[in-house]
Amino acid sequence: MSENDYLMIAPCGFNCENCAQYQKVKNSCEGCRIRTTKKSQICTMKNCDKNTQTNKNISLCMECDKFPCRRLREFDKRYQKITNGYLSVIENLREIEKYGVEKFLKKEKSKWTCPQCGSRLCVTSNICSSCGFLYRK
Repeated sequence: MSENDYLMIAPCGFNCENCAQYQKVKNSCEGCRIRTTKKSQICTMKNCDKNTQTNKNISLCMECDKFPCRRLREFDKRYQKITNGYLSVIENLREIEKYGVEKFLKKEKSKWTCPQCGSRLCVTSNICSSCGFLYRK
């Protein structure tokens, strides 16, 4: 795994490679940890005040003594609703904590790769943007 692979995991546990904004061909986002878009610059998870209050450099939210905080639980609830329960950032973080980033990324790649064409799938859709394969209902 390269360092770029690790950079694709946002502090909240979201895998940026599975995001529609990251997958866009034109004006795509480079990932939450790279400040290329206004959204990545103002992200409340990435810019959490716990980092500045405690002078800790918290890389992932699970490293915080408040994990899972109210803000993260609300974010997780929204993403579970958007993805019909297919994505929980809190569960992602727990998996990373238990198995490590490398195993988590391998599982993510397998879970979010189109079985028909091999393209990366988006968590907020149920159709592969490359071949039109319906991958969940």
